[in-house]
Amino acid sequence: MTLERHTLYLIFILSLALSCCSLNTWAQEDAIRIENLERDLDSYAREYPAINEEVNINLSNTSLSNFLLAVAKVHDINFHLSPALGNITIVNNFGDVSIKNLLVFVAKEYELDFNFTGNIISISPYEPVPPPIQEQEPNVTYKAQNNTISLDLKNDPLRKVFRKITNVTGTNLVYSPGMENLPLSIYLKDVPMTNAIEKMALANNLRVTKSRDGFYIFNLIAQNGEGNMYSALEMSDNFQFQVLDSIHKVIAVEFRNASSAAVIRSVSEALGVDYYLASPLENLGNLSFSSDNIHYDQLLQYIFESTQEQQPVLSEDFNQNGQGSQNYQSNNRGNAVPNSSIANQNSSQAFTYRKEGELYFFGYANLLSLKDIAVIPMMYRSVQLLSDPTNNYSARKRNRNSNFVTGNTNYYGSNNYNNNMGTPPYSNNTRNTSGNYNSYDPDESDISLDAIKKIIPEELLQNIHLKIDAELNSFVVTGKATDINRFRDFVEYIDKPVPVILIEVMILEVNKSATVETGINFGLGEEEIDTEGQAFPNTNMQIGAQTVNKVIGGFDGFGSLNLGRVLPNFYMNIKAMESNGNLKVLSTPKLSTLNGHKAHLSSGQTTYYAVTNQNFFGSQIPQTSEITNYYPIDAELALDIQPFVSGNGEITLDINVMQSSFNGERIAKEAPPGMNSREFSSIIRMRDQDVAVLGGIEQRTKDDSGSGVPLLARVPVIKWLFSERRREDSKRKLNILIKPTVIY
Repeated sequence: MTLERHTLYLIFILSLALSCCSLNTWAQEDAIRIENLERDLDSYAREYPAINEEVNINLSNTSLSNFLLAVAKVHDINFHLSPALGNITIVNNFGDVSIKNLLVFVAKEYELDFNFTGNIISISPYEPVPPPIQEQEPNVTYKAQNNTISLDLKNDPLRKVFRKITNVTGTNLVYSPGMENLPLSIYLKDVPMTNAIEKMALANNLRVTKSRDGFYIFNLIAQNGEGNMYSALEMSDNFQFQVLDSIHKVIAVEFRNASSAAVIRSVSEALGVDYYLASPLENLGNLSFSSDNIHYDQLLQYIFESTQEQQPVLSEDFNQNGQGSQNYQSNNRGNAVPNSSIANQNSSQAFTYRKEGELYFFGYANLLSLKDIAVIPMMYRSVQLLSDPTNNYSARKRNRNSNFVTGNTNYYGSNNYNNNMGTPPYSNNTRNTSGNYNSYDPDESDISLDAIKKIIPEELLQNIHLKIDAELNSFVVTGKATDINRFRDFVEYIDKPVPVILIEVMILEVNKSATVETGINFGLGEEEIDTEGQAFPNTNMQIGAQTVNKVIGGFDGFGSLNLGRVLPNFYMNIKAMESNGNLKVLSTPKLSTLNGHKAHLSSGQTTYYAVTNQNFFGSQIPQTSEITNYYPIDAELALDIQPFVSGNGEITLDINVMQSSFNGERIAKEAPPGMNSREFSSIIRMRDQDVAVLGGIEQRTKDDSGSGVPLLARVPVIKWLFSERRREDSKRKLNILIKPTVIY
């Protein structure tokens, strides 16, 4: 009992001492406050002396606010009073007291505070500044000799706990943004460091992973619909991942020989992904994978690609109205092309996944709910591999050895009119035009599919059914989601804008000629000839016997000179002509074509020659049937250009030029007309918008011939009277200028 009494005395004495110390501290702070107010009032008095005036007043039961208002009104001082001063009653007698001292008195007596704004004094109750709250440090104790830690946390902020643990243990703890004020509570005594971090995360609904460089990374974990939290203990060395962005499903992973099924379940739960297991995933096996930034869908793509042992093939009677909320209808634009080489593979052991909206299906590939259909459009290219433009535009590319339907008269060209046995051409004719009137042919899709398969790797086509929808410029693909995604990635990789090349062509053809014809010839014709012809500026006259006799008669009377007369059928030709020509033909066509495709330009004319066949029928009374066929023959200027644009922007052009023309000569009356032709081919490389000059094909003709009287025809000057001469010099030159321009 005596001991308890002494203890109480000791406690009382300590409390009294503490109270005295507190009062002493408060008194010192109040004295400093009053001293600061006096200093501020002195400064105010230097600018506004009215505060030094004296007052004489006797107060009884008056509020402090009314008292100060009266003083302010009498001495013209601006006071702003807090409403709280109306609750303070003052009873005093002041005589010959300055207003400054009066203010100091009431501030000290009633614990008031002053604030100065210009000449306005704001008076309000004094509110002492609360002392700073001393935050309690988290109770963390670490024993380095055995690497154990003790924790006694009671709603301590996460940032302080982590900082304290990092400082005392040297272990780095990292948390996601927004978790710094999360309260932590746990009590542990001498627990190994790794176990303590795991239990602290588990007790506070956190997920912790350990990175390869030794950092412990903390994240919040979600709760399922029942409120049960999944395990936060994903801390093994071979199984680590971190959610970087739960909204966009981006994670960082470090798996080494980890179970694929555990990876799918843990990552899906961490991201809050809705999924459905159509079959157990335990047979997926293990995987090793490391990435600092990967999307959830891409991770699934890699998992199911790496764990597939056998590739299934979809049944040809696949029901496209599968499970789920979306129904599909087949667009009958072609036939599915299964790969028969793998048709007998067992698909029961192959796993896959399918995404429908935000729900993921996992299981065996042969399950209907996991089969998918996708329409993959081509954005920049055609789903059909385009060949070079057809040659229907030109009748000049036809086969010259066609078989003709016989009749009395047959015409063959771009339009064929078959007139049999004299029937009018408008009655029972068959007209085959060069145009095509196309209707849909289901086999065309197979042809286009075979063409496009040449550029698609075979391994991408093994496990999918592929169709082409030309109207939507899209592929319709059925198969597993993983295989469809691989095919989609390839299509996106090759689906790039194809350059269009504008080819500007300038065709220059220059014809120069110079001809001189002179001479005199005369003789006897079969009949009498009249005088006719041109005398000026070119002389080309034929003189008859009557005119010659008149000229001869004009010489009569010159002495004994008598030339006589010529016969009536005598004629004389006088020719003296000179001609010069300079002809330039300019053509500037423009062609556009896709990269790698041929552009064709043709301009010319077509004529026909006749071939007559006679057939005899019967032996005793033979009958004759004569058939005349007209075959076409063409003269043209044709230009074929095929461009190739390389990666550095240079253009390679494959050029072929052909020019032909009729020369007006025939070896026989019914023979085909003679032709002159010029042709050249070239492959050149040039830059965009450069100009290439091709051609220089020159045809030169020089003719210097004549006939006349021997010896006299070679004597200068008089040889023009005793001979007939022709001198011709002509030159034809073809040049082609080509300028390609690449357009994207």
